[in-house]
Amino acid sequence: MISKFKSITNSKISWVIVALIAIPFVFWGMGDVFTRGNTNNVAKINNNTISVSDFINHINESGLNENIISENLDKNIFEELLSQLISQKLMIMEMENLNIEFSDKSLKNKLINNKNFLDDAGNFSRTKYEKFLLENNLSAAQYENRFKSSELQNILFTYINGGLVVPKFLVNKKFVDENKNIEIEFVNLEENYKKVFTAQEINNYISANEDKLKKDFISFSYVKITPKNLLNNDEYSDEFFKIIDDIDNKVLNNEDIKTITSQYNLELSYINDYYPYDEEFELIYSKKDIQNQINFIDNNDHYLLFKIHKIENKTPDISSNQFRDEINLILRNQFRFEYNKKLLEDINNKNLNYKDLKNFNNSKNIEKIRINKINDNDKFSLEAIKLIYSLPEKSFVLINDPLNNIYLAYIKRIDINNNITKSDLKNYLFKSNSEIRDTLYSSYDIYLSKKYEIKVFQNTIERLKSNFR
Repeated sequence: MISKFKSITNSKISWVIVALIAIPFVFWGMGDVFTRGNTNNVAKINNNTISVSDFINHINESGLNENIISENLDKNIFEELLSQLISQKLMIMEMENLNIEFSDKSLKNKLINNKNFLDDAGNFSRTKYEKFLLENNLSAAQYENRFKSSELQNILFTYINGGLVVPKFLVNKKFVDENKNIEIEFVNLEENYKKVFTAQEINNYISANEDKLKKDFISFSYVKITPKNLLNNDEYSDEFFKIIDDIDNKVLNNEDIKTITSQYNLELSYINDYYPYDEEFELIYSKKDIQNQINFIDNNDHYLLFKIHKIENKTPDISSNQFRDEINLILRNQFRFEYNKKLLEDINNKNLNYKDLKNFNNSKNIEKIRINKINDNDKFSLEAIKLIYSLPEKSFVLINDPLNNIYLAYIKRIDINNNITKSDLKNYLFKSNSEIRDTLYSSYDIYLSKKYEIKVFQNTIERLKSNFR
């Protein structure tokens, strides 16, 4: 089983929800990607198989054309499509087990009362209905099947969380938890992080990590072609582009780069042991996997003709300023990580006292701020504020701001706000309802993970992918 689908086994209801969002009512044209499949299977849910034909039909109905799929193979588009299909099949199996039905009579009543298909008198208009189908490239059977599927899904989710009533004390608790007035004192830890390292420290790190620090260096020849060096003028004329076409043909015919440049009196330049610490030849470096092949590229105000002759994987020159700056940055980040790690251990072990706070700042200055609600992120990041609101009074915590500066903070005082308005009540009723519903989904997750075993046949998936490569 591929790693992409490990989460399906443990989180099936989440895939069902994804399917609800991604699949129903996709009203655009559906070009065929595959025309036929075979009887091999791409997945199995308990004893129910999902065949290649099922998957092909799902791809055809997704509205994705072949180019989009081909361009996104490395971004797991196949896995996402299969996840959606598995979600659909899982829902169907659950609805069958629960005897959830949506009759043709109910379907008819829903359709004829759909306001999108009513005329000015409020009656069902066959003309509007058929126009809608034509505009969305759908047959009546396709649309009605999708509509019915969507209604069945709604019934299933109503079965899971229907009748949910949130107690008022939970609503009040949610409001209090997110609207506490919290006073914190804090210091910026930036001056505690070591920023400059000795030559010996840098050399020691390089010696200990030589293999990890190796990079690909390239040697290449190149020429930038412009009207000036090709025709001795500044005009991008028809003659210039005719010669450009001729050079392009010679490249396609694998003519030698020296032969091409000498024919047009172009001077080749040679660069050895290049790594893109600068951006000058970044484009050439990006083609390093194409060695001993001439490249000819339109590069904004010039054409670039080049050939990479050699690639060498080695440790950069230790005297290089760029390399030493890179090592210095690595050491700074490493020091920062270890410092914060040790500080977190002291916090968790309750080794810090309030009086220690000023010792983390050379000037002994401590900043103060009062936070009024959980989304008050004027100073610190939203994640940091949520962390503060999860902690009790007299706690230490490491937090960050949007610029990723790190602070040691002390929660000095927490004042409770019980002044909930009618508007707040409505808002927090919705929030509390959502949290309880998510808890129900999590419980249903556990139930489904025990009820269904999902297997994905990666060899079949890879074989299907090869049709797009």
